[in-house]
Amino acid sequence: MDLATPSPTLAGGFVHATTLHADPVVPGRFHLDYEHDWTSLRGVHGGFQAAVAVRAAESVEPDLAVRTLGVSFLRAGVVGPAVVDLDVVRRTRTFATALITIRQGDRPVLTARTTAVTATVGHEWTTPVTDRPAPFPSAVAFTPPMHLPNFGQVRLRLDPDTVPGEGGGGEPRIAGYVRPLDGNDLDAAWLAAAGDWFPPSAFRRVPPPIGGISVDYTVHLHRTITLADDEWLGAVFTTANSVGGLALEHGTLSTHDGVVVAETFHTRWTG
Repeated sequence: MDLATPSPTLAGGFVHATTLHADPVVPGRFHLDYEHDWTSLRGVHGGFQAAVAVRAAESVEPDLAVRTLGVSFLRAGVVGPAVVDLDVVRRTRTFATALITIRQGDRPVLTARTTAVTATVGHEWTTPVTDRPAPFPSAVAFTPPMHLPNFGQVRLRLDPDTVPGEGGGGEPRIAGYVRPLDGNDLDAAWLAAAGDWFPPSAFRRVPPPIGGISVDYTVHLHRTITLADDEWLGAVFTTANSVGGLALEHGTLSTHDGVVVAETFHTRWTG
């Protein structure tokens, strides 16, 4: 399964919004406009910006698959023009490591690092995910308590036992199901966004916006999948520790039979 090429069946607004335009003068530089539809609790949705970083890496290394993405959020992205600069700092026959900076005006919004690899057969094993959402028929639609446009860009259902409330004592766990608005093939950029499309699991303990402000976000992409028309990707996110103002959330995205697709590690501010 190839992570490098965006699927033609992953259609609609996400593909349009993450399309980059190469700078005609500066190699490795791209342009796009952040749109209001992709704003969230604090500026432009962090998962969407992570997807933009993936698109940049794919643009310069189209024959490689982005497997790991690490993002540091420096400040909130805002609606309007953004400039993406990418530098491939190492390229071997198997690996490519790239550094990415997204700027708005004269200030960096985020920095990212990607690791991309060629198609490789190695020693492989997969342990099925044991922590799963409640069965899909019991999942409920999620409407955030305030208008957050990014939630309108995906189909999302939550395990009813993990819906965030007013905060204050709930298990810091969010589980549910997600799939694109359009199309069935899930590429690397969409999966990077999907790992940040659920409410933060810290909201089960503390009220928004505490626990929802992203500091760092890492995604490891194990594989791509093609969903059936009635199939959803399962997801579970837990925050076992919040120490000194930083909470670490671990997430898994998996198929209906528990095969892991991607894992996330998300550091959020709880100070």
